[in-house]
Amino acid sequence: MLKYVRKKTIILDMILSALVLPSWKNLLFFVLFTLCFSLYIHHWSALTAEKKKLESYVKKITDRTQQSVFQLKTSLTLANQSKAASCSPEDINMLRDILANYPYVNDIGRISSADEVTCSVLWGVLSEPKKLPNKSIQDSSFQKSWTEVSGFFSANQQRSIFNIGHSFAVSSPTTFLDISRHSQKIGGVLYTPTEKKIHHLFDDITYQQAQSVITSPPKQHLWLPIPNNFLVSTSCPPHYEFCVTGIDTRIGIYDMNIIEWLKIIISGILAGVVLSFGVRLFKSNRRTLIYRLKYAIKTDEIYSLYQPKIHLKTGKIIGVEALARWDDKELGSVSPDVFIHCAEANQLITPLTKKLIVKNLKEIGSFLKNDPTFLLSINLSVQDLSDQSFLNFVDNHVKKNGINAEQIIFEVTERSAAENNVLKRATKHFLRKGYQISLDDFGTGFSNLSWLTTFEPNEIKIDKMFVQSIGTQTVSQIALNGIFQLVGNLNVALVFEGIESVEEARYVLQHSPNAIGQGWLYSKAIDVEALQHLLDTQPYMDVSFLESQK
Repeated sequence: MLKYVRKKTIILDMILSALVLPSWKNLLFFVLFTLCFSLYIHHWSALTAEKKKLESYVKKITDRTQQSVFQLKTSLTLANQSKAASCSPEDINMLRDILANYPYVNDIGRISSADEVTCSVLWGVLSEPKKLPNKSIQDSSFQKSWTEVSGFFSANQQRSIFNIGHSFAVSSPTTFLDISRHSQKIGGVLYTPTEKKIHHLFDDITYQQAQSVITSPPKQHLWLPIPNNFLVSTSCPPHYEFCVTGIDTRIGIYDMNIIEWLKIIISGILAGVVLSFGVRLFKSNRRTLIYRLKYAIKTDEIYSLYQPKIHLKTGKIIGVEALARWDDKELGSVSPDVFIHCAEANQLITPLTKKLIVKNLKEIGSFLKNDPTFLLSINLSVQDLSDQSFLNFVDNHVKKNGINAEQIIFEVTERSAAENNVLKRATKHFLRKGYQISLDDFGTGFSNLSWLTTFEPNEIKIDKMFVQSIGTQTVSQIALNGIFQLVGNLNVALVFEGIESVEEARYVLQHSPNAIGQGWLYSKAIDVEALQHLLDTQPYMDVSFLESQK
């Protein structure tokens, strides 16, 4: 047991020692950031739930009010159909029968043209008619209505009274009794939308709050977890002259208990710690790539493979393009797109390119000397192309190896429009020395026809996306046909990348008889030994080569 614990302790110690720890400043920053973010997310989550509850609460009041209005109108309509003498025993009995069928009607009776109550089911015939308030509301549902009438039928009670014809009805105080408000911080107000006259207040809302909300709704900034903010939801059903507004006076994080606050704090801290370690690890991995790349350049681990360039009409290999490759012991096979971009971003591209050029001239030098028409294409960054000392470096090694400058093609890809003037000056220096310039990836990025007149390249390389669009009837193929027409008559070599099928090769050859091609139909990038074999056999010059590839 002791050995097992000791073994696990050693493993744990190894794991902890391998961790890349963030600085206290970074850790504090991310913890504060995630705490704020956690606070914000919990605020919005709580706000969303509270909004749904408030909307449900308002809907229940709205539905119940519609039912109450319906029962009040129906009971008054039936009461006005009575043929018995007003307030007679027969009339009172008929009103009593009507009242029994409508639970949201508290009382029903008769009213004179002078707005005086003469009798009702609950109070019978009044010995002295009671005058209703002079100020009333008129709408499409009732001829007159009086809201919150105080002390009319009994002390300390308020009732809303509604009138149609010579009858009146009183709304029941139990109409909204069973509506759940979900929380003690929620309240509502029932009012007329035109006159803003309050009919009824619900639950935890004061008259002043209700009056303020219905007369001038507040400008809410609910996305900000600020204190004293509140949530409002309003419903005004069509064909009814009333509105219901619900108010939630404590929202979001201000309505959370201590347990919920602890969850916010703990989750925020944990997320901050994890994020800080993750960012630190990400940066560490990036630095690891840089470190490994620096080591690879220093120890000459990065090498080149060579992809043949084929004259499509004759099938002859007329040159090769040097392509950088890197197989790292720690990282494995690293894509050129990854390490070239890393080298450019970290000022490592120049030493890397110099190392590769020395290798390329040494490995391909014999092919270049044996065949003066054979060409070597080397990819060059704008940074190196515009460096006069780099041109001197290249020139010295080319002469040292006894190679003609005309056999070296430098392929340049424009990466931004801002490099236009830089490239214009730089290419002239290389062209004066006899080197050839190739415009790589033509048709993509910022490359356009103005480049042809500005830099006058010896070669144009058409990006593989256009070649691979052959036979697809897409915009890319239409663009390719345009490229054939636009640059076909220029005195430049046209190189088509990414040829992978016989149909693509024949299509290019049909539209550009002197075209040069590269692609897996002919060969992938290969080493010097395999290249020597291809040059000795020239298999693509066989007239049956394309037929055999079908």
